[in-house]
Amino acid sequence: MGKVLLALLLGGAAVGCRAESVVLYLMEVPPLTVNEPDRKGVAGDIALEGLKRAGYEVKLEVVPSNRALATVAHPASRNLLIIPLARVPAREPLYTWIAPLIKVNRAFFSLDKFVRNFGEARASFRAIGVSRGTAGLHILRQEGFSDGQIRELNQAQTPPKMLWQHRIDAWYGPIAEGSELLLAAEPKVKTFVSPPLGPTYNYLACSLSCDPQLVARLADALASMEQDGTSRAIREKYGQSDN
Repeated sequence: MGKVLLALLLGGAAVGCRAESVVLYLMEVPPLTVNEPDRKGVAGDIALEGLKRAGYEVKLEVVPSNRALATVAHPASRNLLIIPLARVPAREPLYTWIAPLIKVNRAFFSLDKFVRNFGEARASFRAIGVSRGTAGLHILRQEGFSDGQIRELNQAQTPPKMLWQHRIDAWYGPIAEGSELLLAAEPKVKTFVSPPLGPTYNYLACSLSCDPQLVARLADALASMEQDGTSRAIREKYGQSDN
């Protein structure tokens, strides 16, 4: 009887020592986030290290971006985390914003013309491709581009394919992503890239109903990573700067 009681007590102690489990929705936005066994992209690696420091075990959910956004923003959702979420005015009231992971600069990529600002882009491009459901779409609308100018692209419709077939005049998106998809994929094709336009900070965010203790622990962990240089080291590993 004594051995049984001891086993129960030890078992209960072991359960009490287990890390808490959380669900993290990862939207695949290379190179910010990727779903590979040994790495999850710059934003993914920073977020996962922060979760580890805060004492959480992670159940990773990798689903299409639109589904991830809708699931986490649903009024019934509780304590669901998501990365890498760009903080734009249209999303502000839908999520709990925990901490920024990385700054994202965007630009216009075109085969025909170099533009210096949003005004020149509005006047020059009749059809601008942008990934469906992304911050880029919100930014274009905020900057006064008409619905007739915007072409929302699904994940299967890659910017290089659309540009090379002249189905769009330009693609608007993150510079790091565009460099991988456009410049590296086909170096023989001359691509004009605008200056950085429409930067955002991409966050680790949570559903609107989110445990304050969860938010505080993760914010503290990510802040400590910024202070001790861990986040900078991860960004540098992926060739990302802090500017």
